[in-house]
Amino acid sequence: MKSGTLSTGMTPDQAVQVMGQPDLKDNIADPNHSGASVLRYVWLEPGKAAIFGSDDRLASIQNVETNTQQHVEQQAHVEVFRPGQQPQPFDPIQTPLDYLFYPVKAATIYFGAGVNCVGGGPCQKPQLPPPSAG
Repeated sequence: MKSGTLSTGMTPDQAVQVMGQPDLKDNIADPNHSGASVLRYVWLEPGKAAIFGSDDRLASIQNVETNTQQHVEQQAHVEVFRPGQQPQPFDPIQTPLDYLFYPVKAATIYFGAGVNCVGGGPCQKPQLPPPSAG
């Protein structure tokens, strides 16, 4: 793949010569609201999109966000380790016990919620803590 620079006024053929074959070729509604459709080329690796006007000249260049491998890994890291939340250390004795007795703990919480509902309190599904909460 070539990695040249797009500039307004280019024809579609010139854009292909500079950037290589696009990953996506499609027609979209004209951003200038003329009611016509215009040509759009998208190159995923450099993250560029070229929108051609009705005169087949490059009218606008846009940056395109792609889910690159690095971006996906960063998102996964953010989802696992939220800011302000430390990962729980693995305790070879306590962790298996937490998971072993979790069904008993969950049953007790649900039983308490049921008693609360029958006793005239609010009837709602209880929030269960994670098994590692102890």
